[in-house]
Amino acid sequence: MRNNNKKVSFSQKFDNFLNKDMNIVKNWKYYIIAPLVIVFVAIIVFACLGFNLGIDFTGGTILKVNFGTDISNSEYNNYKSEIESILNDNNIKKYSLQKEGSTEDASISIKFQDINGKTEEEMADVISAVIEQIEVTLNPDNTIPNFNVEDSQRIGASASDNLIRNALLSIGLAVLLMLIYIAIRFEFASGIAAIVALLHDVLIMCAMVIICRIQVNSSFIAALITIIGYSINNTIVIFDRIRENLRKDEYSKTTNAQMVDISVRQTLTRTIYTSLTTILSVALLAIIGVSSIREFLFPIIIGLFAGTYSSIFLSGTIWSFIYNRSKDKRLQKRLKEDKKKKETTQVKTENPEDKIVV
Repeated sequence: MRNNNKKVSFSQKFDNFLNKDMNIVKNWKYYIIAPLVIVFVAIIVFACLGFNLGIDFTGGTILKVNFGTDISNSEYNNYKSEIESILNDNNIKKYSLQKEGSTEDASISIKFQDINGKTEEEMADVISAVIEQIEVTLNPDNTIPNFNVEDSQRIGASASDNLIRNALLSIGLAVLLMLIYIAIRFEFASGIAAIVALLHDVLIMCAMVIICRIQVNSSFIAALITIIGYSINNTIVIFDRIRENLRKDEYSKTTNAQMVDISVRQTLTRTIYTSLTTILSVALLAIIGVSSIREFLFPIIIGLFAGTYSSIFLSGTIWSFIYNRSKDKRLQKRLKEDKKKKETTQVKTENPEDKIVV
């Protein structure tokens, strides 16, 4: 006897799952629980510890220890321990070290924040002392001929203030331009829904950075702007499908909530596959990359998850709520206009001068 039971592939099972009723708008209360919990935990951590600000926002110094020759991993670990000891002796608590280059370009980059309460002049004295101690400790007998310590960058408090101001201005301008673009291409309700979804992504991204104590610096601002641009793309795809479905006769009697469920289901495969491939690529780069790359990519990974979540479960729901209110207002306005037109027609009919005499 033949076995008529055909094996169902994973893709077919996935498609069958997508074809089920999702009831996203109906179950919106369940979908906001996770974001609220993350934000609540972040608020508690922020109240206790605040942001883990990097030298781009607090002011600090970047030193570069050039060796002029290749250094092995064991040598780097020894040098790292000695440098950390020097920094701690000078009351420098927040710092990071990283090996850069190879062969004759090998160097160690040292980043450390300003000491609280120290003026620019006092910090200049501390930096000079640190450089002198590194030179004496790491190259006491001038055995490394091309050894030198370079004061490569100094970020003052005023520069940090300008960076924060410019970063906030850039993000605000980007959000405003997106709102205008979406309002023109689709409608104002879609623009508001997209901006609220973007705010969700930014909040979740900042919340996870606070909870995981990731350092906030200029690379975080770059990651933030990257996620804003990526998230709006997924949201626009869903709004575009909603707009197409609204024009179809087969959905003429469909409610807004059902329209959102249908449109999200139709674009879900594209959204999931696009997001997964992006997340896997970024995660792989974060695993094999250096620490500075990981600091940049970790917020992006969080933002990708948040953007995918908001595009599927939040943006359409917000649009439905706003569109319902605007639709009710437009309906009431149209009923008033029809009533007024009907009254005007009745007045003209009752006027004898308007009657036709045979």
